[in-house]
Amino acid sequence: MVLHSTLGRRHRGTALAAGLVFTLWFTWFLVTWLGMPDSYPSPLCPGNVPPWWPDFVPA
Repeated sequence: MVLHSTLGRRHRGTALAAGLVFTLWFTWFLVTWLGMPDSYPSPLCPGNVPPWWPDFVPA
């Protein structure tokens, strides 16, 4: 609503681009901030690859 009321009245494409950029940035922020455990890298996985991971699949 903020983008539509500020940018959308004159520059519709700019409002859509700004909304897309903000959404991508916010998603990246949440994934990296909430998804990263405090114990990374794990001491149980040397090289950050679990022991059960198959060799033919790149990690």
